[in-house]
Amino acid sequence: MWQITDWMRSGYKASREDGELVFIYRRPDWGTGLCGSGVFYELRNRGQLIGRITAEQAWLPRIKAEWLADCDRPLSEFDLLEITAALKL
Repeated sequence: MWQITDWMRSGYKASREDGELVFIYRRPDWGTGLCGSGVFYELRNRGQLIGRITAEQAWLPRIKAEWLADCDRPLSEFDLLEITAALKL
């Protein structure tokens, strides 16, 4: 299970019981091609971009979690889903 803590003004830190860390940075949606997205987060692990979470602004909010990492990491798509659920967007 992932624990989400406030880390800085524009981001969070997610930590797992085994000590694995993921830093979650809130990014502006302009200039990225994601102008229709309300919330845009990048997830980084060990300095590498591993995922992206977006939330569309609509009467029925849709959360999209996108896995961008290689297969040789100690994290998986399941971890991305757990972090997304823990963020409570």
